[in-house]
Amino acid sequence: MVTKRSSMVKEMDTTYKQQLEMEMETQSRKRRGLIRRLTLLGILSLSLFCIAFVTIYAQANTIEEKEQKRVALQNQLETLELEQENLEQEIENYNNLEYIAEIARRDYYLSKPGETLFKLPE
Repeated sequence: MVTKRSSMVKEMDTTYKQQLEMEMETQSRKRRGLIRRLTLLGILSLSLFCIAFVTIYAQANTIEEKEQKRVALQNQLETLELEQENLEQEIENYNNLEYIAEIARRDYYLSKPGETLFKLPE
């Protein structure tokens, strides 16, 4: 039951219509260009952020490893300094004749002429 009616609507002037369509098309192109530029900018920003994050993370790990190594070397240095002090004390003791005589009596049971050594149980 569709009836065919004659349309009373008149078309607008074609030059005005064409001009309006061209303006709309220009705006549409500008909008698409803006969206493309913003998308590209977003992708670049995200890429730079990821690169910066990875770099900072790697540097933080390197710093932590070096800090652990520094602490270990500091502990080793303290141990070696204590050992050096003990060795220097031994050098001083071995340059002392009384200390050498005491070691000789205690470990090798040597005595001075006319001296008798007695070993007592501890």
